[in-house]
Amino acid sequence: MRTSSTQESAESRQRRKGTGRVEALSDGIFAIAMTLLVLEIQVPEVTNDESLVRALVDDWPSHLAFLIGFFTLLVCWVNHHYMFELIDRSDGGLLLLNGFKLLIVSFTPFATAVLAKYLDTEHLQTAASVYTLNFLFMGLAMTCLWSYAVRRGLVVDMPAQRLTLTTRLYVLASILSAAIFGLSFVSVWACFALFLIMFGIFIFPRDMVSLSARLASRYAT
Repeated sequence: MRTSSTQESAESRQRRKGTGRVEALSDGIFAIAMTLLVLEIQVPEVTNDESLVRALVDDWPSHLAFLIGFFTLLVCWVNHHYMFELIDRSDGGLLLLNGFKLLIVSFTPFATAVLAKYLDTEHLQTAASVYTLNFLFMGLAMTCLWSYAVRRGLVVDMPAQRLTLTTRLYVLASILSAAIFGLSFVSVWACFALFLIMFGIFIFPRDMVSLSARLASRYAT
């Protein structure tokens, strides 16, 4: 009886194990991926009769791709941070799903390099599709990570409305990222415009959930 109680206590402690190491590993990989992006920007070689300013301006595809890649990872990190303010326990499944998300994060510098190299060429559509496919997997990873945590009861106690609205927000992540990928085959610049809209929605996830709650209360009355 005592052995059973001890095992049960150990299982309980394991279930309540925090997410500090998960967040530490994730932050490190995000930091490395964001730093690697700048390596694709090369210092131009100029001769005495050439303008350094002109050479830097001519390299605008690399600069634009860097900004897109950096803000992609920044917004994903912000949401990962917010998500783990609400997830306070971990298990094997959560670790694997978080690992899948970090796999996509690690691949992002390569996808950004492809975009930078072919942004101003006839291969732009293919390059954009490669990048947005990577982004689609990022959105799916975000949705799966949150949905799994909710289903397994790994989140903190919170009002039902906040839980519902947060879940809807992260389901929207997959929907919008899928729309961005599909749009890359139709219009690359429209695809980038939808990118900007998605960044606007997800850059402040806590505020977006609070705004949704206020709107829901207003229309409910």
